[in-house]
Amino acid sequence: MGRSLIRIESKNIQMHDLIQLMGMDIVNQESDDPGKRSRLWLYDDVVDVLSSDMEDCVVKAIVVEALEPTEICIGPDDFTKMRRLRLLILRNVHNSFQGPTCLPNELRWFRWDGCAPQIPKFSSGQKKLVGLDMSNCSITVVPNQFKGFQNLKYMNFSYCESLVCMPDLSFTPNLEELYMHNCKSLVEAHESIAYHDKLQVLDLRECLELRVFPNELKSKNLRRLHLEKCTKFERFPDIPHKLEGLKELYLQTTAIKGLPTSIENLVSLNQMYIQNCKNLEHVPSSIYKLQSLHHLEVSSCTNLIGFPKYEDSADPCMKTGLPKLYSLDLLGCNLSKVEFLENLSYFPFLERLYLQRNNFTSLPTSITKRDHLCQLNVRKCHQLREIPELPPLLNSFQADDCKSLQKFGDLTSFRHLVRRKLTMANTSPLDQKFRGYPGYLITLPAGELPEWVLPVEEDSVSFMASEDLYDKFFGFALYIALGNGEQTEGHPFMLQPRVNGDPRSYLVPYFERFGSESDRIWLEYFEPFELWQEVDFGQIDGSYAQFSIALSGKKVKK
Repeated sequence: MGRSLIRIESKNIQMHDLIQLMGMDIVNQESDDPGKRSRLWLYDDVVDVLSSDMEDCVVKAIVVEALEPTEICIGPDDFTKMRRLRLLILRNVHNSFQGPTCLPNELRWFRWDGCAPQIPKFSSGQKKLVGLDMSNCSITVVPNQFKGFQNLKYMNFSYCESLVCMPDLSFTPNLEELYMHNCKSLVEAHESIAYHDKLQVLDLRECLELRVFPNELKSKNLRRLHLEKCTKFERFPDIPHKLEGLKELYLQTTAIKGLPTSIENLVSLNQMYIQNCKNLEHVPSSIYKLQSLHHLEVSSCTNLIGFPKYEDSADPCMKTGLPKLYSLDLLGCNLSKVEFLENLSYFPFLERLYLQRNNFTSLPTSITKRDHLCQLNVRKCHQLREIPELPPLLNSFQADDCKSLQKFGDLTSFRHLVRRKLTMANTSPLDQKFRGYPGYLITLPAGELPEWVLPVEEDSVSFMASEDLYDKFFGFALYIALGNGEQTEGHPFMLQPRVNGDPRSYLVPYFERFGSESDRIWLEYFEPFELWQEVDFGQIDGSYAQFSIALSGKKVKK
């Protein structure tokens, strides 16, 4: 792949410089006259063509992407004379002619971002335009009627900070993607988005003034809806009928107070993000009817009055709530109870559970029966008093900064550690693939050093081992005492494994989003391969090799 001449990165086609130069050379050989070449990309060639008689112009594509703002004089009918023009991309190009610009109906893709004062006009009649990109322009109004734009599939008005209204989409029946994010003056979303049959992506994120939205949503093919950081958006629309298209819903940092009961009609919803919604008070129990939901985040919603319990449905076909949910994030919601975890018919295949910064005092004992749970985080739950027996496949458990924690059983015992690793070693490769974290990790409030731990005062440890002895090693446990302090970026420590002095890949711990207010311990179990990777004893001079681990980090105490 490193030698590929053409590749796809982030849905964009990238080509090697040699391919680009070869294509340019082929076009330049078409004619010495720029107007008789199929493609133009040089500023001087474009100016030359625009200032000449274009009766014999054969140009099909013009792309001028200036690094700095550049002026070109474009007359009102200059482009309409280019009857073969199909692609027109202007970036950082300002039209020195004061007046509207007209475009030919044969044009398929038009992009003019950064400098366009208004949307160009088109000739009367049917338009063949497929894509329109006017992002980061100073336009204030989009024409209400895109009459004749039957083929338009893509529109982008993002970062048009003066834009105050959205176009009527009923005249673009085949539109599939509409991007208007960061239109900071946009107040109202047009009613036509509610029932548009072809719309698949609607991106309105960071439209800070957006208040008005349709009362109902009926767009049956809508796949992604972005409303994050629309800080004045207060009411999510009702879903009167089942929508099988919507898979991703983003509502972070909005002003919503709740979700409608009809949210259950988003039958194909796969991901839902409701983060930092300070006005959110309730989530309806009908959320359990979302049979396709994989990831649910309701985090930092500080006014949430509990997470709902599952209410038995009258639907005889529905036996479990959220049956496909594998990740549930309820960080920082001031939850005083987690009763919804007691019933194992809720999200029976849950793999990741994030409950940090809440106010509950205990976890239900039934959590030990959640056989698929591999990550559990209860950091900074200051009221948590005890920890029950943990699920068998859990490989990451973080409970540091739990100031009231009095009992955590034998979590730091050697017996528990070995039993846990044996259980994980006996799981299928498919189970191990989806555990999401290597080895076995626990973090807890600081305590006494377990008897089985060999204390090391230095910042490294090393030993010699033969191939026969190395193959018998079951694993290595690292017990690290960490001090308190903010950890807003980076990692609390790093490990540098070496074999005979040759460094292996750095190992860094699971990223901590928030610092710790008190001392804590970090206990992590590694298999030899996780530390030193593949060791070829045949390439080592002698029968023994030296294995070492160096530890570095400002928060490390011992």
